[in-house]
Amino acid sequence: MKTYIFSSILMMLLTILTGCGLYNTKPISNQSFDNLENPILVLNPNPNFPLKEIPASIVDEQERAIYLSKYYWDLFPFEDNTLINKSEITEQAFVDYIHILNYIPFKHANRSIKYLFVKAQVDSTMYTHFASLFEKYYYNADSPFRNEELYIPVLETILKFDVLSNSDYEKYDFQKEMIYKNRVGTKANDFVYTLPNREWKRLYALKSNYLILFFSEPECSGCITVANEMNNSEVLKRVSSLNSFSRTMLCVLNIYPKSNIPLWMESLNSLPDKNWIHAYDNGMILTNKRVYDIKMLPTIYLLDENKRIILKDTSLDEIESFFLSKE
Repeated sequence: MKTYIFSSILMMLLTILTGCGLYNTKPISNQSFDNLENPILVLNPNPNFPLKEIPASIVDEQERAIYLSKYYWDLFPFEDNTLINKSEITEQAFVDYIHILNYIPFKHANRSIKYLFVKAQVDSTMYTHFASLFEKYYYNADSPFRNEELYIPVLETILKFDVLSNSDYEKYDFQKEMIYKNRVGTKANDFVYTLPNREWKRLYALKSNYLILFFSEPECSGCITVANEMNNSEVLKRVSSLNSFSRTMLCVLNIYPKSNIPLWMESLNSLPDKNWIHAYDNGMILTNKRVYDIKMLPTIYLLDENKRIILKDTSLDEIESFFLSKE
């Protein structure tokens, strides 16, 4: 997948923002808006994209970011759908735009996204194109900008208006249904898992202050790499060291969601053992009934003791950051 980023002219900006999470799907909170504003407004890498000037009277950094997000598309000719084929203009501007959304509160990002689609209604082709851009960058599993929480207002908006084709409507409606399952802050869907000895257990019956839910498969090289990294993580080792006979602070529930059980059984000896539970989904219920939205493997969740979701579709880095913040 080709992903557009800021131009090479702005290597200084890339250096600054890559270090603080340029490719992080979560809002960036430890960098000022000046880091983004100056290169875009002074050394604009997209000179063919018209930007409205921010009034000098607005001096607060976050307020300037909010202003820019509010009026970002005001000078863009949505009626000119030939710009769809000029990705160096439209898609580059879009990537710059969603990066700005990381600097503002959700309510303002929500309003900005909805306003974008109000303006895009002048041309159904352009409207559909922007919907596909949001899908590419906010929803696709391999996108470094993936952000389901900001994709929700996109879906809520485009599904309200009679602009999409029937096939697109069905696709986005399905995505909305899946995103609303197992959202951060809600309780994870309970399910039955089967151990290597064919004994079955329920997720909700597993007692642990924190639980890493790890969906993987033996033939997935990325799964093996991440599993080894988790097993060798000094941060996770420190948390797991608090496990005792009477309390489990952290464990990993590794679920195989596919059907080749003999292959999975053969792989068990090579998988981490201490503080890990290895199990499979007998009958592929999780997949067939869409209990979880597993777009790619590995898929990782972090749950609390009440099985409430702390992190969804997360990474080892984000899990480590969570626990470091607790120290």
